[in-house]
Amino acid sequence: MSTLPFITIGAVLFVAVVAIVDLRSHRIPNALTVSMALIGLTANGLIGGTDGVLEASGGLLVGLGVFLPFFLMGGFGGGDVKAMAATGAFLGVKGVLMAAAFTLVAGAVAGVILLMISGGGTALLALVQRWMLRLFVMCATRSAPDLVPPANDPAARRFPYGVAIACGTLISLAW
Repeated sequence: MSTLPFITIGAVLFVAVVAIVDLRSHRIPNALTVSMALIGLTANGLIGGTDGVLEASGGLLVGLGVFLPFFLMGGFGGGDVKAMAATGAFLGVKGVLMAAAFTLVAGAVAGVILLMISGGGTALLALVQRWMLRLFVMCATRSAPDLVPPANDPAARRFPYGVAIACGTLISLAW
């Protein structure tokens, strides 16, 4: 579906706005994600009929499903999850899977770079140790522990993941 110019332009504009809004406010509002999801569903329905709506709905659900576990583990905000779901409404199932994969890579690279800039190797090691402990406890107890990092931990800083969503989506569209 992403080969359709109107839908591609809609997706590009949406993720660009998501990045800008997230950079400025550190949140992605529901009004933006919900309205754009409806626009993506409607546009695909107008262009592709019932098949377009089904593909867009599948993309929305897959986008939601791919990022939901990260939200439940405390790694992403709800706006990030809804933004990827709305992106799926534009790109469909295959498109949002590619966008999500590139987004995760872009976010990981950006996160490591920011962590290295702000805290160096010790901060990166502390983050890895904390997540390994969390994973071990989750496997042993089947519940996610609430590991609170120290207040001065650079890894505790959140960065606007909307930028990673925009980068990943744009890379997937260019791919």
